[in-house]
Amino acid sequence: MKMIKSLTVLIIVLLCNNVNANDTIVVASNMFRIDHSKTLIVINQDVNSINATWTQLKSVILLDDTYYDIVTPLDCVQIGVGYEVLNVLNNQDYMMYFTQLPIISISTIYEIVDEPKVLANFTMVETNQNEITSNMGIEYRGVWSQTLPKKSFRIEFWSDTIGNDTEKISLLGMRTDDDWNLQAMYNEPLRFRSKTNNDLWRTIHTPYYISSEPDASSGIQMKYAELFLNGEYRGLYCVSERVDRKQLKLKKYDGSIRGELYKGVSWGDGTVIFENLPPYNNSSILWDGFEYKYPEDEVDWINLYDFVDFVMHESNEVFYSEYQSEFNIDNAVDYFLFLNLLRASDNTGKNIYIARYKTNDPYFYVPWDLDGTFGIVWDGSQMNITSGLLSNGFFDRLWKDCSENGFREKLQLRWNDLRSNMISDSALTNMFQINYNYLTQNAIYEKESIAWNDYSLDTTQISYMSGWTNKRLIYLDEKINDTCVPIGINSVKKLAFKVYPNPVSDFLYIDCEVPNTLNVEIYNVYGQLVKTAWLSREENRISLNGLSNGLYFINIRSKDYDETMKIAVQR
Repeated sequence: MKMIKSLTVLIIVLLCNNVNANDTIVVASNMFRIDHSKTLIVINQDVNSINATWTQLKSVILLDDTYYDIVTPLDCVQIGVGYEVLNVLNNQDYMMYFTQLPIISISTIYEIVDEPKVLANFTMVETNQNEITSNMGIEYRGVWSQTLPKKSFRIEFWSDTIGNDTEKISLLGMRTDDDWNLQAMYNEPLRFRSKTNNDLWRTIHTPYYISSEPDASSGIQMKYAELFLNGEYRGLYCVSERVDRKQLKLKKYDGSIRGELYKGVSWGDGTVIFENLPPYNNSSILWDGFEYKYPEDEVDWINLYDFVDFVMHESNEVFYSEYQSEFNIDNAVDYFLFLNLLRASDNTGKNIYIARYKTNDPYFYVPWDLDGTFGIVWDGSQMNITSGLLSNGFFDRLWKDCSENGFREKLQLRWNDLRSNMISDSALTNMFQINYNYLTQNAIYEKESIAWNDYSLDTTQISYMSGWTNKRLIYLDEKINDTCVPIGINSVKKLAFKVYPNPVSDFLYIDCEVPNTLNVEIYNVYGQLVKTAWLSREENRISLNGLSNGLYFINIRSKDYDETMKIAVQR
């Protein structure tokens, strides 16, 4: 059952012989949490009201029925400063922090697993003392992220104790829903790329059907909070909306398929390469790299199959005259620019959604899982490559559209417009700095290192991120404004090169379909250059002997091409 309430702080007169009433801060019982094993106290009662209420030198703080001596008495308390306090009952030292972030407390007697969700109790308190409590189901989310110490969660609010009846709740000014994510961001060195990127996408892009669906959003919102799980401090999380029909306001199923939603979950031909077209099976929710998400009432892959078939096999004459009725061109333009601004190498087909608002409307992209960006990759390691366009088979064809009001013309106009405001150097740097300053001000990086022994803030990360972005913008300014070279109207669509096998055990082959010499650079996941070669159509293989098993990035450059892709070495 859910409870939402707003409490008023009561000033309690203390009648203790050894305690002056005005030197003892009294914190409301719902406005703090204590991790006794980490000897950490986090309080989000408003510091301005505390300093206005307790005006004398403050030497004691009362948390429920326990007094803590403040080792160095305070004239005023401040956000984000660690104060040493002493529990007078057990003579134990604690570190105490005041925060502006909401505090979430989750408790459960059950072991949390990947699935199914288990019963837990949820409480969230904001600094204005608004409080939400509810039963909930909780499970781990993600695949690779579950191998990390700090795990992400999927939660669902319940009005019962078994999950038969869910309850929709609005969190932190976001949408009203029963289904939410708690994102750990453990692989993000600065803990704000995912949130910043989703905020940026929602700023850049508006759904084309917004006049018909004013509540539709082009992506998800994320809000910061601090999490305690069964009394253990787990650090910073983002409370996150989910990409679904409700978020996008797709038309509901009414006995026939209208709104559609598919999730790119792997590197398939249909999500990225657009080279082979395997048959589909309507008894499966998976096809060619996609997971079927909506409608849930009926699984039928035919519409998406037809779109992928159109991209792969349609003649240039038909493709360039009809693609704007198949896919919303403004969305394609914005996503291509967004993808390449971030250099989100994990989001060219995998880690994006493709959706349709209603029957016969064009498809459009929706991003998700935007952590490996702005100079890092999926595992948080630096990949200091600022050149190269990220693409997929669909964008490869769009890139050749030089027609009036076509993709390249719209791309250049949109890029230059965005560069003058939303994605100017100063706007992006300011966006990074605001998030960084907010987390620093609230001592998030200090508390993350308390929660997770292997975390420590690298203070060069923010300058690295800003410097990387500046170099990326310089490259994109030139590349996007390049003269468009049209493809012959009757020519056959070809890829510039083909890389195989993948995974590779010994020799990697690159079939070049143009007579240019290729410069090949191979980087490990830490951004270190481990191999270079010059290849041609005649000498088209490179030995990978000496490289250990794992994931690598191959950057291929020629006079006309500059692409990066993943390869796996497996012996």
